[in-house]
Amino acid sequence: MKDMLKGQVAIVTGGSSGMGEATAKLYASEGAVVVIGDVQVNKAQKVAEEITAAGGTARVYGPMDVSKKEQIQAVVEATLNEFGKIDILATYAGKTFDGEDMPEEELLDKTLDVNLTGTYNTVFAVVPHMKERKSGKIIICSSNGAFNPTTPAYAYHMAKGACESLTVNLAMDVAPLGIRVNCIKPGPIVTPFWDELMEAGDERTKMMENIGKIEIPMGRVGNPEDVAGVALFFASELSSYVTGLCMYVAGGMGYVYSHGQSFLLGSMRKE
Repeated sequence: MKDMLKGQVAIVTGGSSGMGEATAKLYASEGAVVVIGDVQVNKAQKVAEEITAAGGTARVYGPMDVSKKEQIQAVVEATLNEFGKIDILATYAGKTFDGEDMPEEELLDKTLDVNLTGTYNTVFAVVPHMKERKSGKIIICSSNGAFNPTTPAYAYHMAKGACESLTVNLAMDVAPLGIRVNCIKPGPIVTPFWDELMEAGDERTKMMENIGKIEIPMGRVGNPEDVAGVALFFASELSSYVTGLCMYVAGGMGYVYSHGQSFLLGSMRKE
């Protein structure tokens, strides 16, 4: 199919890399105007330039740190001022602070500010406009680890679990208004997210290969395009009768129990 999103306007947070970048590029290739919201403006602008070079339309209105409500609002207002509408919101902005040298209380606050409160504030910055138009698609990004953890990451997984609750509650509320809200639960996906946890190199490559072989029924880790395809499904009319769904995009993880899950074989079992 072609031009599945023709004439629509999409905001993609965390759109400068990884799953957000892949989704922004796929949306643009299907005819959407894409607004890239990201704290890394230079990287976001580079993605926008690549979209433009490929014949699409993209905008970067400045930094969008989702832990700062005023920056969220500024991007939403700039989008409405230029294009007059927002049809799609895909929220990928997220970060784990596990492993960083900071007090536990600070780690918790930062993790929730970005992954939970940031998602909440982004969603509710666009909901009033979508309610007014009685139309819209919201795609929220959670994590397979929220309810199917392979390693303990308490604050991050707690925040992502709350995003799934937000998905279901909001979906039921706005369904009569023609707004659909769905959630993607990625499994292990090869993105710069892993740079926060482990330095890139042969050791990490081997670890990812082992995760695929041992823990994932389909036998491989995912890539950003695997997630982007599902984000397109949720944004398009292919999912016109789907709302409130939290979908695993994890090669079978979550739906299918894996006897080799590292969480079950790791430190928790040794206690």
